[in-house]
Amino acid sequence: MAHHRKYHQRLHHNPLGISGAVVKDVAFNAAGLAASNFGAGFLNQSGWLDVLATAGVAFALSFVGKSVAGEAASEELFKGGILAALIKAVKQTGIAVPGLSGYVPSYFSAPTTSDAYGRATAPTIMLPAPAPAGKGMGYGVATPYTRYRSRFVTRF
Repeated sequence: MAHHRKYHQRLHHNPLGISGAVVKDVAFNAAGLAASNFGAGFLNQSGWLDVLATAGVAFALSFVGKSVAGEAASEELFKGGILAALIKAVKQTGIAVPGLSGYVPSYFSAPTTSDAYGRATAPTIMLPAPAPAGKGMGYGVATPYTRYRSRFVTRF
């Protein structure tokens, strides 16, 4: 049997293996998270009542999602809403969340016009040196203004 050469190599169109269903589920999760936070914001609660309000909005959102988009979409919307409630609950307990929570104020001062405690000093304005007396508009002296001489001023 003869060996056939492979002239055309098949290209893979989905190298990561992410299906459209996964992308759709993630989109519904994100929509559930955003809608639960947005809906709980209207109730204007704080603390644990805000966590409970977010979970309640997620529960109500699952019913709306079931009637509009179907059972699978309803579950994904509910998952996103419960995730929003869990994030708020973790923040409410005070457990360290990665981010700027590890920042410790220091006394390092940036190289600016301030002292070690961050108090700003009066700004120093850099002005050009004044023209010599009696020379008017800087004539005869190499200043930046010699180039733009007025035609109405006579020479001395």
